Amino acid sequence: MSGPGRRQGGARHDAVQAIARRLLEERLDELTSRALERLEAEEPAYASADWDPVQKREGMRRTLELALTRLAGGPVPRAVSRATEDVGRERAEQAFPLTALMHSFQLDLRTLWEAVLAEGRARGISADPDFLDGLIRVWEATDANSVEVVDAYRRTERDLASHRTEVRNRAFTRLVLEGEQDPSIVAEASTLLGFSENVALTVVVVESVPTGDPAVSQVDDALRRGGLLRHFGWMGDELLGIIGHGRRDEEAVLAMLRPFAPWRCGVAEVPGLALTARGIRFARAAIRSSAQPGVRHVEGHWIGAIMSAQEELTGAMATGVLRPLLELRDRDSIVETLRWYLDLGSVAEVAARTYRHRNTVGNRLQAVEEATGLKLSRPNDAARLVFALAWLETDAGARFRATMS
Repeated sequence: MSGPGRRQGGARHDAVQAIARRLLEERLDELTSRALERLEAEEPAYASADWDPVQKREGMRRTLELALTRLAGGPVPRAVSRATEDVGRERAEQAFPLTALMHSFQLDLRTLWEAVLAEGRARGISADPDFLDGLIRVWEATDANSVEVVDAYRRTERDLASHRTEVRNRAFTRLVLEGEQDPSIVAEASTLLGFSENVALTVVVVESVPTGDPAVSQVDDALRRGGLLRHFGWMGDELLGIIGHGRRDEEAVLAMLRPFAPWRCGVAEVPGLALTARGIRFARAAIRSSAQPGVRHVEGHWIGAIMSAQEELTGAMATGVLRPLLELRDRDSIVETLRWYLDLGSVAEVAARTYRHRNTVGNRLQAVEEATGLKLSRPNDAARLVFALAWLETDAGARFRATMS
């Protein structure tokens, strides 16, 4: 059982290592040339790559040397130990296709496989089962190279993407904070973010949405599917965004932002990148127009936005109007009816919409006039009531209403 056959088989099996050592010592340059010729003939991405021929050859030589060293079972020289790391990093930095890179290592495998098999034939052992079993080491050596290259490539891709994101975020932050005063910052943001300076923008502000919430990726996916250029970034606890809406109408863009509805989200339009900061101010005003969550475009909430902009002045006016209303026994019903009337302008329509008798609607509106001293038939008085009710929806209004409970 011991051994001649086993020793003989082992010797033949070890022949693959001996062949690898010979190829490494005597034929490495020849194999490098053969692999390069095959690569440029069979992989268009390599053939068209505008790289220094010396560097291209050196990269190929080092990866083949590393594979043969592994196949021979010897220590890996320091000079080639980082060959795969260097190739993976360089190809990622060059934005070279990963599929083409993987193809190159498949061709490496074929080159080494054919060379080892040819040497086996020359030694008369090419049909020996032990030698054929040993050929698996050729695949293992080139596969180890391939795995390391792909790891280095993807790691570099992640690092590059992270760096690009960081640079873009810095440009966006400067655009928001300084863009109105410095045209050079707008020009820099245009280049880095990929937005034309004169593009019409939808500006978005979302309060307190968590960075990892699925809503963020859902909105990004919807905008991507819609072919809309966008950039989002956090500033404090706010998510800020700009969207190049192209020819999309307002309602279509708002629909894409619907996943933000659980938070307070403000939206505004501006005609160019330089006005991003103004758009953010307007979007924030849309947020402040109501204490409730939801996606609100400032165009539909101008009154509430204006009422939230100068809290001391608007609060003084609104509380003077609202206090006597909120002291009434049926204040919630009266305020609801007043809202409907100010929106529709007709007692009959309010009665139909709210399923109330016309006399009930009329009595509630009369109670408004008696409590406030304002006449709904007078435009200035009606305007004060409109503004006061809009203010009641803001954060300040919600706090005031709570004190009247």
